[in-house]
Amino acid sequence: MRSRENLIPVYYRLAEDVKKQIESGELKDGDLLPTEAQLGEKYAISRMTVRQGLALLAEAGLIDTVKGKGSFVTRPRLNQLVIDLKHSAANNGQLRPKLLAVNLIRNNPELANDLGFTGESNVITVKQLLFNESMPVAIEEKFLRYQKGKPLLETQLEYADFPELIAKHQESVPVRNDMVISVAALSAEQAKLLEADEALPALVIKQVIYSKDDIPLGVSVTLCHKDRFELKATSYPLSGRL
Repeated sequence: MRSRENLIPVYYRLAEDVKKQIESGELKDGDLLPTEAQLGEKYAISRMTVRQGLALLAEAGLIDTVKGKGSFVTRPRLNQLVIDLKHSAANNGQLRPKLLAVNLIRNNPELANDLGFTGESNVITVKQLLFNESMPVAIEEKFLRYQKGKPLLETQLEYADFPELIAKHQESVPVRNDMVISVAALSAEQAKLLEADEALPALVIKQVIYSKDDIPLGVSVTLCHKDRFELKATSYPLSGRL
């Protein structure tokens, strides 16, 4: 029986070995890696295969190859954060939605601009209140391009994550989620829904989901109570892909 190690391509093992040396501190930022010929001799592989391994390391942001000079170690970058909205909330992060309204809005200039319409626009709006246990935590409004003949089921409206809802409702495949985080004061209506004081500062999370053709497929705006919601993010360097 072939071992797992034998099933892993040699160029991938090369990349993993170099990654471990970088993460352990054996190889430091700016260090020059052995030449392609030296690596080929060490792993008993061709230069083409060595280049495949170096390409993986470069894609993971662990090395920088300079033509005529070689490949240099670069420190893993930790300035990119991954936000998990599904588990961002007070306590255990299990939010319970309550559907407030579903409407069809025609020819709203602001929504048409956000969703990239060039002519007549029909937009489905979904508004819901999110609870953590019995406490209202956030107000979420979703805006989707109207798709004739593709009704939204109640279970999709209440429980689907926004990207998942977009994927179920649109014919195009969502590939990018742009997010803007800001602060705003609660209106009288919003304060009443959140059982909070009017004009209390609130966290606003706006998401715009795009297709591969850079067409906006949907917009979500979540208004979060400042004391009942916490936004969690983790830094995953590109090297985590290896």
